[in-house]
Amino acid sequence: MSARSRPTALLEAVLTRTGLDVDVTRAGAELEGLVAGPWAAYEADPDGQRSALTESGAPFELSVKVAADGEMSIRYVVDVADHTRDLAGNAARYLQAAESATGLSEEVVGALMTRHLHDAPPGSLANVMVGVGWAAGNRRRSTIYLPAGWLDAGSLDRRLPEPTGLDQPAQVVGYDVEDAGLSSWKTYHWFAVDPTAPPAGRDLLPELALRVYDQFAARVVPAARERAAFRQRRLVAGAAQDRLFLFTRLWQLTDGPELLSLLTLLAGVGLDLGVLRAVAAMAREHGMGMHLGMVAVGGHGIPSATFYFWPRGPGVSLKWAQ
Repeated sequence: MSARSRPTALLEAVLTRTGLDVDVTRAGAELEGLVAGPWAAYEADPDGQRSALTESGAPFELSVKVAADGEMSIRYVVDVADHTRDLAGNAARYLQAAESATGLSEEVVGALMTRHLHDAPPGSLANVMVGVGWAAGNRRRSTIYLPAGWLDAGSLDRRLPEPTGLDQPAQVVGYDVEDAGLSSWKTYHWFAVDPTAPPAGRDLLPELALRVYDQFAARVVPAARERAAFRQRRLVAGAAQDRLFLFTRLWQLTDGPELLSLLTLLAGVGLDLGVLRAVAAMAREHGMGMHLGMVAVGGHGIPSATFYFWPRGPGVSLKWAQ
């Protein structure tokens, strides 16, 4: 058997190091089936196979979610596209990857993609992605991410199981799948940052997201304030749950005292950040050159944060987590 790709080796090492009660062998085999081809293509031609998933163009993202009740999950997202082809040219590849990741039938996945993508402009970028998350007790959740940037708010809402309630376009729609099938869906909307005014829809954001926004919004690079953050709206059984996603480079939270201030704030609400050291150690061991690309904060009733690690590229080298 050929050697595993570095993303797969990293995932297996992190799952093992953290002691998460999951099937590491299954998790590694599933990721390898998705990432081996795109990763090899990217390493051979980083410019021609550049993904929109990460700043560096790498087609792999690893994330860790921690919550104040001690819950933790390890997740990944893979961009399986051949970036020499557009969205339409990757349709068969996307269908196969989504079926593999979710376990849904070809008919169900095909109908979902058709409903969302049938009128995508010709030549649209290949931006469909798939992800899988693992939590204790061998719990597994997969996600299909579909681009939506060409849709106005009304067109978006008509394609969703329920309207978002935001009356705002989204860049991405995600569908979560668990053992029983589709469990929730989520939308990702640009969230304008203005340090001089309360954030839009402030009353709908969790307390932790507001604390982070209020403390760090003034650090956002002025020219990037319209697109330095995402509001994620997740709909579960009709109930909306919002989170705030920060691009660390644009919020100047990649290293030094400001990043330490953010981590201190998060630790202060009961989040155990020790897992970040495990990710840093395993990234160094497997030569991944990871950096922290995004942080998502929220949690309704139970504060939580998710840390998104991207291979290579500019940004913090995880020295802060040593």
